[in-house]
Formats: sequence, C-alpha cells, structure tokens
Amino acid sequence: MSTPTVSRKQLIFGSTLGAAIVLAGVLLFFANYLSQRHYKRMDWTRSQLFTLSEKSLNILETLDQDVDIVVFMDVGSEVYEPVQELLARYAAASPRITVETVDPVKNLAKAQQLVDEYDIQRADVIVFVGETDRRVVQSIDLADYDFSAMQMGGAPEMTGFKGEQVFTRTLLELVEHEKPRILFTTGHGEASLDGFEEAGLQRLQEFLGEDNLDLDEWASLGAAEVPDGTDLLVVAGPTAAFTPPELAAFDRFLTDGGRMLVLLDPQLAGSGELAVEPLVGWLEGYGIDSPAAIVIDPAKLLPFFGAETIFADSYGVHPITESLRQARLSNIFPLARPVMAAEGADDVVELVRTTADGWGEIDLENLGEVAQDEVDVAGPVGLAVALELAAAEAPEGQSEGESPEDAAMDSEEVMASSGGRLVVFGDSDFVTNSQIGQAGNATLVANVMNWLVERESHLGIAPKEPEDVKLSLTPSERSFMFWFIVFGLPSLAAVIGIYSSVRRRRR
Repeated sequence: MSTPTVSRKQLIFGSTLGAAIVLAGVLLFFANYLSQRHYKRMDWTRSQLFTLSEKSLNILETLDQDVDIVVFMDVGSEVYEPVQELLARYAAASPRITVETVDPVKNLAKAQQLVDEYDIQRADVIVFVGETDRRVVQSIDLADYDFSAMQMGGAPEMTGFKGEQVFTRTLLELVEHEKPRILFTTGHGEASLDGFEEAGLQRLQEFLGEDNLDLDEWASLGAAEVPDGTDLLVVAGPTAAFTPPELAAFDRFLTDGGRMLVLLDPQLAGSGELAVEPLVGWLEGYGIDSPAAIVIDPAKLLPFFGAETIFADSYGVHPITESLRQARLSNIFPLARPVMAAEGADDVVELVRTTADGWGEIDLENLGEVAQDEVDVAGPVGLAVALELAAAEAPEGQSEGESPEDAAMDSEEVMASSGGRLVVFGDSDFVTNSQIGQAGNATLVANVMNWLVERESHLGIAPKEPEDVKLSLTPSERSFMFWFIVFGLPSLAAVIGIYSSVRRRRR
C-alpha cells in the first residue's frame, strides 16, 4: 500500500491558509483592542435621536458633582430600551455620571430598598441622585402619546421619545440650586408671558422653564428701581412709550451690572410710515441705531409669504451665534426693523444680519411691490445686536427727568461696579407661540438668555424634537410582504443553491 504524498501545490495552499488564519486572528485582536481604547457608539436613527445635542454635552462637561442615575423600570416598558440607550450616552460623555438598572420584578430586595430610600410610590421611574438632592422622573413624561385609540378600547400609542430634553433639564435642576430670575415688563402693550394666542409667550415660558430659568412679569410703570434679585429684564414688543423714571431705572440697572433683552417691533402709523417707537431714542445712547424701516431681503424670502417675512443665516462672531453658524441653522423673522451699531460704536456686535441684497424699506405704503431706492437703509442690514458694557459705562448724557446732580452721583456709584449686558432685536414675533418652533428660533433665544445671565455652558444647539417615523402599508402591500418572506425568500435561496450545485458538477 503506497503512502500518500503531499504535492507542492497542496503545501503552498495549506501554508497560505494557515498564515491567513493567523493574520485574521491578529487583525481581530487589534480591532478589539482599538475598539476598547476608542469607544464609539453609533446612532442610525433618521433624526439622530440618541445623539446628544451640543447643549447637553456642554452641560455634562461642566458637571461639578457626581450624579447617580437609577433606572427603576420594568423591561417590558416601551421606553425601557430608549432610556437605556440614551443614558449609556450620558455616562459615556461624563465620568461623573453612573447608571444602575434595577428590575422591580426580578430584583425584589433591591427594589424594596429603593422604595424605602427614595420614597418611590411606583415603578417605571428614573431617579437622579446628586450630592445633596435628588429628582424623580416618571417614565410617562419621557414620551409623547396619541390617546385617540382609547376611545375605541385601544391602548395609547407612543408617537415620540423626548428623553434628552427631560434628562438634561433634570440634571440642571439637580446641580443648579438657584434659577436665574427673569422679569418681563408689562403695561406698555408687551406680549403676555401667559398668553396662549399666536402672539403670546406661553410656549417660550415652557421652553425656558426646561432650561431651568425662572420667568415672571413685572409692572414697571411707577416703579423707581428694577426689583432686587433680577438677573435679566426683558422688554418684549412694547407698543407704548416708557416714562423717564422707567428709563432712568433701566440705566441704573445696566450700569450696576444688570442684563437686558429688548425686542422691538415696527409699529405702522397707517400713513405709509412707522410710528414713533418706544425705546428707540433711549437705545441711541448706547450706540444702537434702529431706523424707522422694515427689513426686506429678496435673497431670503419665504415661499407664499410677503416680502416682510424673511429668514436669516448670516451671523456675526459672538458666543450667542457660534453654534447656529456651525450647524447652519436659519432664523425666521416675520416682521422686523433694522437694529444696527451706530457709527463709531465699535463695542456693539451685530448678531444677525441680512445678505448684501437686503435693505431697510422706508416707503411702506405698498409692501407687495417694494424696491430699493436711495432713501432706504442700505444693506446688509442688522437684525440684532449685543453690547457688553464696561464698568461705569452709561449712555451719553443724563436720563430724561434726572437732574445733573443725580446723574453725577449715579456715575460715582457705578465706578466700582461691573458692566451690564444688553441684547436688542428688531422683532419680537420670532419668540411668540406661532414662531418659536420654526427653524433655529428656539435655539437663538435660549442662547441669548443664557449668554445674558452668564451661563456659557448652556449655549449650543438645543435637543432635537421627537420624530415619529412610521412605515404605512396598504393591505395588498402587507399581503405581498407576508408571502414574499414566507415563500419568496426560501424559494430564491433554493434556486440559487441548485444553480450553484449544477455549475459545480459541470466543471
């Protein structure tokens, strides 16, 4: 009986195969090693729902205390998987975040311990525990639901997951023991903070409340000073003039280090001209010019809207607009007047402006057929400005109704004080109920508020709104998919297998 011999061809094939197996093993080892050293989670959802927003990342980077998050939730909950995925991203972004999951069904002892320790009344909650305080988030608050099916005996249907908004807000409440106090003036035709109509600010109040800001109204008429403890004073769309004592109080508030946000609006007088605007003359003392015109920009018109409604995506260099420029977000202004730095006011920064094709229209008799001419304000036209006052900086001249002696005394008092901050927009409609959800409006106003109260870590793109993505199929399409999966795919695999076998035998 002859001994089988190994041919040179077989030897080379075996050696090559062995080397390939060894090389594949080495590559697999290094791939695992590098993946552990450079951990990266991917988000394949269409709206990047589990990718943390810039704003959340900024807040996590500035955490100054450890936060333990305990997920006390049944694995059968429809928000269980999204919660686990999202919190894993929080923990990966900050070493101060730790996440623990407790199943109330399988781990009864630990569940009872949590109930006793945190006074939890029911399961399906997420507990945020800081160094000195804690917060409990209900799972029902993490999603939007459609309850229409309940009328027919069905169950509520989840239409969107909003975990990031809730979790980031909870972290803010936990680590920030004091909320910045923001007052909105009233008594001059300003938009109502509690108004539910299109021109109201109720949605703004909800949105900023999630950013851990305390909003309230203040009747400034007749008041001698801005209330103590005010971190930011907002004037939103006034239609009537402010009195000299009010303006003097605003001056003292700013020069004492206060912060103000002024949202102007063009007021039509009914004769093709703008009415005399409140605060315009007062702002001139701070180097801010707001001509009596309406901003037009043919290069940034919105379809099906008039020439007075524009969107703007040209930003100045400023912390307020940096994230908007990087994300290439636009802002919609339904009706705006120019707001620009006056000549020689080098410390006034234009935040948003039109393109070079834009201008400020002076003749307002026929906005349907506007055209730029020599009397109009030449573009690019500013839509918003920001000013950071130096210590003891005050507007030129004394306030109306203030004596020279009082003005000199005020100047001496603020010599040692820090300067204030002032932001002015030529439109208030972009923050109202009807417009705040458009484009980047919400992010812009949140960035403005946070910069004014010196919360730079809160600047950035806000968390994404939950998106409901569904695949809707007709009955015939569902039937086709069923038979294709049950019979089509197996048959296709069998045909490919038979074809391959026949070809192999013919060789």
